[in-house]
Amino acid sequence: MNLFTLALRNLQRRATRTAVVSFSVGLAVASALSLVALADSVSRGVAEGVDERGADLTVLSRNASDIFSGFIAEDVQNKLASLHGVKAVAGELLMYAPVDHDQQKVLTGWAADSFFWKGMPIASGHVPGPHEGRGVVLGAGAAEALHKDVGDTLDILDTRFRVVGIASYQSALNRSMIYMALSEMQEIAYRQNQVTMFEIKLQPTLPPAAIEAIKSEIGRMDLLFATPTDQLLQRDRNLLVMKAISRSVSLIALTMGGLSVLNSLLMAVQERTREIGILSAIGWSRARTMASIVFEGVLIGIAGCIIGIPLSYAISLLFKYLPAIGDILSFHPSLSMTPPTLLASIALCAVGSLYPAWRAASMSPAEALRRP
Repeated sequence: MNLFTLALRNLQRRATRTAVVSFSVGLAVASALSLVALADSVSRGVAEGVDERGADLTVLSRNASDIFSGFIAEDVQNKLASLHGVKAVAGELLMYAPVDHDQQKVLTGWAADSFFWKGMPIASGHVPGPHEGRGVVLGAGAAEALHKDVGDTLDILDTRFRVVGIASYQSALNRSMIYMALSEMQEIAYRQNQVTMFEIKLQPTLPPAAIEAIKSEIGRMDLLFATPTDQLLQRDRNLLVMKAISRSVSLIALTMGGLSVLNSLLMAVQERTREIGILSAIGWSRARTMASIVFEGVLIGIAGCIIGIPLSYAISLLFKYLPAIGDILSFHPSLSMTPPTLLASIALCAVGSLYPAWRAASMSPAEALRRP
């Protein structure tokens, strides 16, 4: 009988306990995968949203700890537009605000001549006109969540607006946002002549060296820095904290799974004292005895991973039903983050089985056989 068949037989003899422990490990794996995927999806979702709107570089305040807290003078746009290789510049003011008094939405304001308005995919209605006061465009997701259509009204910061269009963006973030004229948003947010960031569209086929030169020149302007849109949240404090918390909680969850394995195998060793004594008496070495117990822990870890992977995908599908954030972000575990999590789970299960394995290997055959 080899180690695999022995370990499998021992686990099958206690099928209920094995199933419960495997499921607890599976929950730990699903939780770890979901938390890591959620943190990763925040940065990926924002980058996809900005990229969908056609920007190449994003200019932020160097003093800003996150994308909502930095403010830049609106007249900086002229300096940015004069840089060689820059095709267009669009100022953007972002804010998270109450809508209709009971829902929170991300609002963004664009100038009337912004290239974002020209590229907006309008499903119905139109973009706000230059003389059309208090008009907003809803992303399709925001329209669905708010139960609004073209012609309806909504209150934003106690100011009444009318829905003039519905935008059919593809990214979850863009679909969840509300778009309005920059001047009107500056008025209700008390941010006159200020924007949160500038989005830059570069000339086509611009070489990497020229792009780096533009970034360097922007870095010398008024405490600003430029970053590619796909790295927009690289320095965001809130995202860094979220990633640190998600990884810490993931490690705790996986450790709890390892402790479940330790407890289960420790009980199994106590129940199989005489069996272990017989194996030692017929010539099994301490190393082989330990290996058989550790292999049981590894098999439990593998079973937990088989349970945890589909469970984490099920959690990601249910995420969209969470209020307030489910319609802003979408996430699912990616192939790149799955192997490290699974390896960590199996390794912790193996570590959890070391003490029971040591206990089993430390028993002398005579002492083990005397026990009832």
